[in-house]
Amino acid sequence: MIIIGIDPGKKGGVVAIDVTGRPTAIEWTAADHPDEGYALGKAYNPGRMAWFLDDVSCRDQIGLVVLERQQARPMEGRTSCLTTGYGWGLWAGIVQALNLPLIEVSSARWTRQVFAGVQGEGKARSISVVSARLPELSLTWGRKRKPHDGLADAGCLALYGLTQLGKRAM
Repeated sequence: MIIIGIDPGKKGGVVAIDVTGRPTAIEWTAADHPDEGYALGKAYNPGRMAWFLDDVSCRDQIGLVVLERQQARPMEGRTSCLTTGYGWGLWAGIVQALNLPLIEVSSARWTRQVFAGVQGEGKARSISVVSARLPELSLTWGRKRKPHDGLADAGCLALYGLTQLGKRAM
């Protein structure tokens, strides 16, 4: 069975993990990846977004898609709020159009669950958790810069989906 975690921001990412046995990342892409990204420049590319979900190996085995719910933050500009909501809406629409099982979760909820007992703060915790639990997930893809935190968050969202599988069966 496959679980997909999606951080819908322009610096987010998508991670598919296979949970038959030890959770293993099988496919992933960062929104701003120079070759495979879906949010290059100032625009989203819905075709690339749908391509990723349609291209996931064994698509008929996708058990759950976990999408981080976006919300406006205090002191955030209108344009920023609209852009954030636009990406979230595109992902939700594509997942629904492909008839995949979807849950949307706030960042506060998934971080409480995935980071329980993990030391550190902010994005460093995501990178730490994903590096430990999904070591095959390349957070740098050969970049010389720091690890991609949006990709790490997507991996954590997929790991959160593991905790939700049993609840959805009830």
